[in-house]
Amino acid sequence: MKQQLQCARLLPHPDLSPNLLNLKNKLGSINRSNDGDHVEAVVAILLWDELGRGLQTLLVQRAEREGDPWSGQIGLPGGRVKQGAETPRTALHREVDEEVGIKLEEVGVELGSLSVGHPMRRMEMRVQPWVYGLRIMPRISIGSEIASSFWANLAHLPSTKKMSEITIRNQPWSVESFVVEGKIVWGFTYRVLTELLPILEIPL
Repeated sequence: MKQQLQCARLLPHPDLSPNLLNLKNKLGSINRSNDGDHVEAVVAILLWDELGRGLQTLLVQRAEREGDPWSGQIGLPGGRVKQGAETPRTALHREVDEEVGIKLEEVGVELGSLSVGHPMRRMEMRVQPWVYGLRIMPRISIGSEIASSFWANLAHLPSTKKMSEITIRNQPWSVESFVVEGKIVWGFTYRVLTELLPILEIPL
């Protein structure tokens, strides 16, 4: 028993599941540019490895707010970086805490990053997605900018992939999407998830 405890202490993150540790190794082997140090916004892919169900990620539905280009949409927790006042990582921790009540410094382990991208309706904005593994299933406490939140099973996402009809500025659009619990996941969030799934060896 004593030897087992000593071995556990030597592991980098003994409280993460093998799936999350494997993902951390894969993300660490991908060469990324330093663009993530110079971004206007950040989002978090929060992963919980549920026993018997596999990897789940937390999605949020943004509250309906006038003037907000993402009002009512399904997305990932995150938001803008306060330029000159905080780093992108500091902004990520702050936004996740404000939006869903999760303190990443207490329950999260940074696994790596995905490609810097640009939301369709704000092409000038650079957004850095970061992937975090969760040590425990956190209690969600949504903030004023969030209407609701839900967990999506990553392995099930490909079976929900379809073309969806949406309306932007009173114009109809047909977009690639996942449809989870009747909610349309499209745009930047869809692109982030379709980058992550092949890394997890989940075929689209």
